[in-house]
Amino acid sequence: MGDELCVQLVPLFNHLNITKQRQVERLVHHQHVQRGTVVASPDNSDRLVIIKQGQAQMYQLSISGEKQVQRILTTGDYVGETWLLGAENASSYVEMITASDICILYRTDFLRLINEQQDIALKIMMGQAARINSLRRQNQLLGLPNIEQRLTTYLQQLVLEQGKSTITLPLKLKDLSSYLGTTPETLSRKLAKLEQTGQIKRHLRQVQVLKKM
Repeated sequence: MGDELCVQLVPLFNHLNITKQRQVERLVHHQHVQRGTVVASPDNSDRLVIIKQGQAQMYQLSISGEKQVQRILTTGDYVGETWLLGAENASSYVEMITASDICILYRTDFLRLINEQQDIALKIMMGQAARINSLRRQNQLLGLPNIEQRLTTYLQQLVLEQGKSTITLPLKLKDLSSYLGTTPETLSRKLAKLEQTGQIKRHLRQVQVLKKM
């Protein structure tokens, strides 16, 4: 990413002018972390984590200890804004899935920052509203009675969001199956069935929706 400021990568800070961004950047801790490193957990969540370059997954653990993926974080994504404000992280983990460069802003530094930069608090509220909306949509999908309905509804949502009939799946098959409350094998079969019936064409994570579902 060259000499680009870490804070310029995220909506939380990129509305600030360059002078203010540099003030924020001085509070940030830069780290290079390896694949498999857990950078936030219920025992270690007094921070905002920004992915400067790389990928991570945010997940919860089921009762049986299996990962339930909530989000895939890529370059420019961030997580932990509510933790900075004192919200409890009871069950979420952030684990790197590639070797990555990350930036960490700790709660004590952040609280001092928002006292000085009031407009950042507004950005946090807007970002949290979007996150709540995403979780609401996932809950609506999981409320549908079967995987066929969840999958077709999800694809229709992506068509609307991306504004075209050929869409890019934002999640890998394993993570998408977790998001939709099924297994990778079942999801693969359902996608194949949609192809066989002429409703979609698929190549890797590119899906063309051919018929209204």
